[in-house]
Amino acid sequence: MKHKIQKNETKKLIDITPHKSLLLKVGQTGYNLQEAISELVDNSIDARFPNKKINIDLKVSSDVIQISDDGIGMNEETAAKSIRLGFSNKKGQLGEFGLGLKTASTFLGHHFTIVTSQKESTDEFVVTYDEDEWMTDGDWNKYPFTIRHGREKSFSGTTVIIEKLKIDINQNILERLQQELSVRFGPFIKNKILNLTINGKLAEAFEPKIIGKRNKINLKVGKQAITGWWGYQLRGLNRDYFGFNTFRRGRLVTTYDKIGLNPNQEIKQIIGELEISGVPISHDKKNWQKGTSSYKAVYEALRKYFVDKEPRLKKILSGFCASAGIVEGVARQVNMFSHGIKHMEQEIAKVNKGDIIVTAMTRPHFLLAIRRAGAIVTDLGGNLCHAAIVAREFNIPAVVGTQSATSVIQDGQRIIVDGNDGIIYEA
Repeated sequence: MKHKIQKNETKKLIDITPHKSLLLKVGQTGYNLQEAISELVDNSIDARFPNKKINIDLKVSSDVIQISDDGIGMNEETAAKSIRLGFSNKKGQLGEFGLGLKTASTFLGHHFTIVTSQKESTDEFVVTYDEDEWMTDGDWNKYPFTIRHGREKSFSGTTVIIEKLKIDINQNILERLQQELSVRFGPFIKNKILNLTINGKLAEAFEPKIIGKRNKINLKVGKQAITGWWGYQLRGLNRDYFGFNTFRRGRLVTTYDKIGLNPNQEIKQIIGELEISGVPISHDKKNWQKGTSSYKAVYEALRKYFVDKEPRLKKILSGFCASAGIVEGVARQVNMFSHGIKHMEQEIAKVNKGDIIVTAMTRPHFLLAIRRAGAIVTDLGGNLCHAAIVAREFNIPAVVGTQSATSVIQDGQRIIVDGNDGIIYEA
C-alpha cells in the first residue's frame, strides 16, 4: 500500500506484530464440540495418502480429547509452521484457511500438543501450546519446537492431544457427537475414504429415513454445480428438521438448509443431500457466503427446480389425537361387524406390515393385526377407547372419532395419518 508524502508529513515504519492474545481469541469463534472436532477430522482427511483410505481414531473423555491418523504426516518445515495463524499450503482441500487446527484446539482446551512424523524418517516433530504460559512468556519469534529422534521409519501420521478442557463432556454430548460426525463425514465413510472410530466404536454413515424413492439432482448454474439427491420424509416432532445437508468437497457445511425451499413445509417435507461447488464458504466452514452472486444463482436455480415439487397435501378427515406420530401407508378396511371366526380371520389377514387399519372401532381380536399395523383410524371412540389405548401401547399413531373414515377412505388407498394433530391426508 503506497502513501504519498505531503510536505507537512513524516513517514515512519511501525510494528504490527499481532498481540499475543490473538492466538487465544481465535478459539472464541462460537464453535460447539462437534464443529471443533470436525475441524481436526478435516485436517486428517486432507492428510490421507492418494487413493488410500485413512484411519482416524478419536478419543473423547472428560479430561482429554485425542485424535490420531495414519496419514502422510508433516515434515519439519510444515510442522514448524503448523502453529502459525493463517498458514496453509492446501489447495482444493477441506482446510484451506490455515486457522482450523488453532481455532478448534484453543476452543476445546487450554493446552494442546501436536505430534507428527512421515514415513522413511526417524524424526518426530512436536509442537506444544499452553495458554497460560503463552500469555505470560510467549514470543512469536521464539516459539519452542521439539524434534524427537529414533522413530520407526514405517510409521506416519499426526496426533493432536488436547488437555485442560474448556468444555464439559457428558454422555448426552458424546451421543450427539457420534450422530453429527456420522452426518458430517457420511460421504467419506460411504465412499470408503474414511474409517472413523469414536471411543472405540466405528462410525457409520447417517442414512435419513424417507418415504418413496430418492431422486437424483444434477444441475449446472454457470460455474456452479449442484449434485446429490432429494426425497420426502414425514414431519417429526420438530417441524424444522427438513431441508438439505449441504456439502462442499464431501464435507458438511450446513444441516437442514432450506436453500431454495419454502421454509413452511408441514407434513410431507423435502429432505436430501446437496454437494455444491463453486460457492465460497465462511472461514469457519459453518455457512455459505450468502451475499455472493454464485450463492444467489444456486439459490434461484434450486427454487425454480423445487417450486412444483413441494407437497400440497389434501386433507381428507379429522378426529381426536389418540396416539402421537405420523405415518404413510396403505389403508385396509377391517369390518368389525364380521360374523364367525372364519370371516374375522379373513379380515385380520388383510392387514400387512405397515398398513393402516381403517375401521368403525377396534375389538380385542384385532390385536394380531394391530401388531403389524402402522396406524389406526376409526369412525367412533375417544381418547380412552380400545383403539386409543392399544395404539399407545404399541406406539403407533391413531386418529379416532372421525365419524366417516370407513365411508370416505377407500380400501387400498395411500394415506397419511397425523396422530399429532388428528388429521388424515391423501398421500
